[in-house]
Amino acid sequence: MEVITTAQPSPDFWTRQRLQNRDRDACLRAVQKAYSKHGIEEFGNQGYCSYTLLATLPTAGCAERDAGVEYSQESGVQKKCHIIQLRPAHHAFDLSITCAARTTYSSMAPKVRSLDLILPGGLHAYEMEKLPGTPFDRLQPCHRTLHADTGSKLEGLITSFADLIAQSWPSAPRDPAISTCVRADSPVETFPSMLGQCTGRVGSTLTRRLQKLASELPVAQLRSRAQSALMAMDSVVDYPVVLNHGDLIPSNILVDEDTWRITGIVDWAEAEYLPFGMCLYGLEHLLGSLAHPPSLTSQATPSDDRSPAFVYYENAAFLRNRFWSRLLEAVPELRSRKEDVMMMRDAGVLLWRGIAWDNGAMDRVVNEMDDTDELTYLRAFLGAPWCDVVGH
Repeated sequence: MEVITTAQPSPDFWTRQRLQNRDRDACLRAVQKAYSKHGIEEFGNQGYCSYTLLATLPTAGCAERDAGVEYSQESGVQKKCHIIQLRPAHHAFDLSITCAARTTYSSMAPKVRSLDLILPGGLHAYEMEKLPGTPFDRLQPCHRTLHADTGSKLEGLITSFADLIAQSWPSAPRDPAISTCVRADSPVETFPSMLGQCTGRVGSTLTRRLQKLASELPVAQLRSRAQSALMAMDSVVDYPVVLNHGDLIPSNILVDEDTWRITGIVDWAEAEYLPFGMCLYGLEHLLGSLAHPPSLTSQATPSDDRSPAFVYYENAAFLRNRFWSRLLEAVPELRSRKEDVMMMRDAGVLLWRGIAWDNGAMDRVVNEMDDTDELTYLRAFLGAPWCDVVGH
C-alpha cells in the first residue's frame, strides 16, 4: 500500500531538521512497514516541531464515538485511526508526562507510546490515539458580534474549559522524580517549596525568566506586571503544583462541531509541572481573536491595516464570569486562593507571550520590532478585568 501525501508534504520540517528528501522517504517507508495493513497519509494539521501521519484501518464492531474511530457516510465504512508523529530528539515526548496527562485528564488526553523505529537524523516516532473532535481554530468566530447560536455554543466551550482546568486541582504529580504536590491546606514546613517542585524546562528557570521579563520588556507597564509576578513567586506558599499544558491555544483544543464542548487536548510535548493557573492564558484565546482591525471592528481606519489587534467578543465579560463561576463551583477551595490563582495566570501570560519562540529556543524577551503579535497578546491579556473576577 503506497503512502498518500500532499503535493508539498511539510518541507519546512525536513529543512529545519537538516534532512534530505531521501531521509523523508526512509521515514515514510519505515512507518509503512510498521503499519503494513494501514493506509498512511499526511495529517492535515502539521506542527512546527513534528511531522504527523494518519494511519487508518477499516474495522467493524467499534462504537462510532470510540477514540480513534471514524465513520464515512460516503462509503459506510468505519476506520480505526492512529496518529503517527515523528519528532526530533530535542522535542521528544516525555512519556511520563503524557501518561500523567492521561491520568489527570482521562480521555481528554491521548494515549501515547513510543515506536521502535530506526529513523534518520535521530528522529523519534510515536503512536497516539486520534481523539474525536475538530481543532477550535477552524471554527472560531472572527467577528466581535456573535449570533445567538454561536454565543450559546461559545458558552458551552467556556464551561467545558472550566471543567477541564478543574480536573488538575490539586492533582499530585505522577512523575516519581517530583515530590508530592503541596495542597492549599497543608502546613508549609511539611512540604518542599513550590518552586522546588517545578523542574521542567520553564519551571526550573521560572524566576530567572521573570527577572528577565521585568527588566527587558519594552513597555513599562508590562515590566511592572512581570515584577509583581516575580514577587508573588517568592511570597506564595502552600500552593499546588500541577500538570500544565504547554501550549493551550485553539489549534490544540478539540471540540464537538455541533456543541463546541471540548472533546480533547492535543500536543502535550511542552507540558510540565507548574503552579496551578499558569495555563489560564488559554481562556483569553477563547474569548476573542487576533487580527487586523478591519476584520473585527468597523471603527478601524486604513492606517490600522498593518497593526494587529486582539479584539474580545462582545459577550467576553459574561463568558469570563461564567468560566470563574463554574470553576469555583467545581473547586470551592479556590475561593480562598483567587488572588494567588490570578497572579499565576498573569505569570503564565508573561512566560508564554513575553518570551519569544525562536526555532525552539526560548531565551529572548519579545521586542516591538520583531514580535508585534506577542506584544499585542500581552497588552490584551494583562489588560483583562480580572479584578472583578476576584471579587466574584
